[in-house]
Amino acid sequence: MKQYHSIQIASNARVSDKAYTLSFKIPGLAKSADPGQFVHIRLSPGSNHPLLRRPFSINDIRGDKVEILYEVKGSGTELLSQISPKDTLDVIGPLGKGFDIDLRKRYHLLVAGGMGIAPMGFLGRRLKSLKLKHELLYGCRSSSELIPSDIKICSISSDDGSCGKKGLVTSLLPDKLESCQNPVVYACGPWPMLKAVARICQNKNIPCQVSLESFMACGVGACQGCVVRSSDGSYISVCDKGPVFDSRLIDWDQDCVV
Repeated sequence: MKQYHSIQIASNARVSDKAYTLSFKIPGLAKSADPGQFVHIRLSPGSNHPLLRRPFSINDIRGDKVEILYEVKGSGTELLSQISPKDTLDVIGPLGKGFDIDLRKRYHLLVAGGMGIAPMGFLGRRLKSLKLKHELLYGCRSSSELIPSDIKICSISSDDGSCGKKGLVTSLLPDKLESCQNPVVYACGPWPMLKAVARICQNKNIPCQVSLESFMACGVGACQGCVVRSSDGSYISVCDKGPVFDSRLIDWDQDCVV
């Protein structure tokens, strides 16, 4: 159930060229959240700029401390990067539908592209607590954008070859799927990456869940501003029906949703 919180920042630290982790304590949210869910944050208390809240995946939960991971891309996240410990922010959460961990599967593959790494720390920690075999395939543009991950078993790719294998993270997936038994895939990243992952999994008849990125105004399905076309031609809102979907439910031939 979503809740409104006025929270005090515990830390706000740079972890790569443009990425930061921000943490705060919300005991109720920490106990009720699932991997893949998100929080909706008003970035400037006492001001109407920016007007709309911003959604951020829950990157990790440790005890009663909640952590988000974000990239400075515009005026809103630039404001967020200037927040100091003990400053306060207004947060709604947890929101959305998270990953459905399939306990019947023997191997759990996490595929992240760029800031798609954001929900994977929380998911990896949950899989570890359930003693489920898992591995992260992680792609970035260059080593300067590589974000540290607590998931120890990790295969990396980069567009420029400055870390890991040169190429897209999707190039790592086919061989990995061939080498593990009874896998399931969880993916988060830009639309073209998710489209490629979904089609690779569909061709191999392997279940795949995708976490979609979208602009969100309300975060609760009321404004219909983040709808995406499903495979049956209907439209579904990313914020409350997702952001995590079975990849077979999405029409991947539509234009990028972000």
